[in-house]
Amino acid sequence: MRHALFLALLLVATVSCKGGGGDAPGGGKPSGPVVVRVAVAHAETLPTALEFTGTLSGGEEVTVSAEVEAAVAEIVADMGDRVAAGDPLVRLNVEDLRLRAEQAEAEFQQAHARLGTEPGRFAPERAAAVRRAQADLEEARRELTRGEELRRREVSAPADLESLRTRVTMAEAALQSALEEARAAAATANARRAAADLARKRLRDAVIRAPIAGAVSRRLVSPGEYVKIGQAVARVVVTDPLKLQGEVPERHAGVVKAGLPVTVTSEALQGQALSGTLTRVSPEVSVSSRTFTVEARLSDPEGRWKPGMFARASISVGTTEAVFAVPETAVVNQAGVAKVFVEQEAKASAREVRLVRKRGSDALVTGPLKDGDRVIVSGVARLFDGADVKVDTGAGPASAGPGTTAPASAGQ
Repeated sequence: MRHALFLALLLVATVSCKGGGGDAPGGGKPSGPVVVRVAVAHAETLPTALEFTGTLSGGEEVTVSAEVEAAVAEIVADMGDRVAAGDPLVRLNVEDLRLRAEQAEAEFQQAHARLGTEPGRFAPERAAAVRRAQADLEEARRELTRGEELRRREVSAPADLESLRTRVTMAEAALQSALEEARAAAATANARRAAADLARKRLRDAVIRAPIAGAVSRRLVSPGEYVKIGQAVARVVVTDPLKLQGEVPERHAGVVKAGLPVTVTSEALQGQALSGTLTRVSPEVSVSSRTFTVEARLSDPEGRWKPGMFARASISVGTTEAVFAVPETAVVNQAGVAKVFVEQEAKASAREVRLVRKRGSDALVTGPLKDGDRVIVSGVARLFDGADVKVDTGAGPASAGPGTTAPASAGQ
């Protein structure tokens, strides 16, 4: 009985030992060389680019508001219509405004008639009442001069001379009063003219016009609706050029400046790109995000891109970066660290790399590689630094040859 139990235990131990030579689910090492395929890495030099994302907006976006109160009579330009600067967007009912303009014009003409000339040419000294008062004063002064002469000859009484002096004083006061009335009449005429001009302007403002050339993105009122002063009636956006704002990490502050070329892509328009220029760079870094704002201006003469689209921008900063093109399957992520394995004398040598960007089926990476390295592209999940490998020579080494040169991204 004991002998049989001993043989059973020995058999279980033998089977366990034989099963331990394969790949263990918990990450055990392979018992023999891992059969792999390799590809030759190629070194490239690419222009460095900084990437950021943002939402496209119009080159200019204007909310157009009413400047007078009236009911909407007609919608001239609706959503999607293109307009030039000065084109009508909305017409308001002008009946009340026209009557007010006519009343203001009549009041101005009445004040103008009292002056007898244009308000801008009016001189108070030339008013009829002023000339009459001036003549009375001159006559009173002549009478006073004769009275003083008669008094020196003792021909007239002292009371007569005093009466003449009083007359001169009254004539001076009358002249001053006439001048003040003439100036007041001129001021009234000027006020009436300004009121008439304002009434005419309000009549013109009943036609609400586009302040800029662009497209109507929203119509905000309906026919018959009564609008008040300052109420928005439409939005007009400039669709060419467009603007894109985004945030760039502060570590790139030394290389980002206005005038750098920018290329923009969007998932909504795959295969298309917009070219533009970086036009604005904020002088301030956000304390919370440690980024600063940049703005690019982009040309879209065909009008395919729309304000509000999410886009990704690449800023070419004018420097270059050495990268290696390897098949995307060669890059493995272990504990958050990107690595590739290089085959050297039947051993796998782990190299930590940084993924710059993808290009087709290749990955562009930087790290301790050199041109011509045999990068392992299959079985990488089973490898570790120093693992034994056997190159599958059936298909020969693959090549991650340089493709279309694309800017290397410094990321965010």
